Amino acid sequence: MKELLSLRFSRAVETYERWAIPQLESARFLVKLTEPAGRVLDLGCGTGFVSRFLPPECDPFGVDISYRMLRAYLREFPGGVLADAERLPFRDRSFDFVLSNFSLHWTDLDRSLPEALRVARRGVGIALPVSGSLRTLGFPFPSPEEILSKVGERSSFHLLREIEIPFRGWDLVRFFHYTGSSINPTRRRLLTRGEIEELLNSAERFTFRVLFLSVRVI
Repeated sequence: MKELLSLRFSRAVETYERWAIPQLESARFLVKLTEPAGRVLDLGCGTGFVSRFLPPECDPFGVDISYRMLRAYLREFPGGVLADAERLPFRDRSFDFVLSNFSLHWTDLDRSLPEALRVARRGVGIALPVSGSLRTLGFPFPSPEEILSKVGERSSFHLLREIEIPFRGWDLVRFFHYTGSSINPTRRRLLTRGEIEELLNSAERFTFRVLFLSVRVI
């Protein structure tokens, strides 16, 4: 699964910036809510949406599972490493803040969340789609309750926000393809053209239901 994810995101690197509009909006909102400072780990950095919104005094460092995404990130930012969010190659408390936007739902949260908390000194900010997103597609998004239960009383705030995918018809299909996010781990085969057309005719709008979460590091 991880090899497939890396391949899909690598193939989408040239089209990601143009099509990943919900991810960009989410990154902007995440940084605004968390107000990070100091050395910031951009976890699942992609091409650098989160890092671009950081205040000038921040020192960003990227981590991604996709080599080509990381290479694109390093064209704009000075530091980054190819690594798995479930096994971060850093010492405890290496960063002031860890921010992750639209990436941890691809991971085992029982591993990635503790890793993010381990390497942070001050706080962790997370934005990820949760259950209720893309309802007719059947993707196994985690529930907000599941995520909140894993951080317990350390959560300083959380909120849910609907972010619309601004594409219709076959452009919606292109959105998933060109952002590398067309994988559904519960399906063993690709949708047929007829199934896709039926899906596109079943709803007027598609949205991500995004959980924004800030966690204090104790």
